[in-house]
Amino acid sequence: MTFIVVALIVCGCFTVTVLGCVSMGTSYAEKKRGLQQGASQREIEVLQQQVTEMRNEVDAVKKHLQELIQIAKGIAE
Repeated sequence: MTFIVVALIVCGCFTVTVLGCVSMGTSYAEKKRGLQQGASQREIEVLQQQVTEMRNEVDAVKKHLQELIQIAKGIAE
C-alpha cells in the first residue's frame, strides 16, 4: 500500500513538472514571437493614444460642467 502512495506522489509530481514546463515554454514562445513582431510596442502606443483621447474628453466634460454650474448659479440667484 505504501508503494502505491509513493508511486502516485511521484507520478503526480512528474505530471505537474511536465505541465508547468510545457506551459512556460508555450508562454515564452508566444511572448518572444509577439516581441519580434513589435506587437507589444504597438499595443502600448494604441493604449497611450486612447488614454490621451480620454483625458481630452474628460477636460471637455469638466468645461461643460463648469458652464452648467455657472448657469445653475445664475438661475438660483
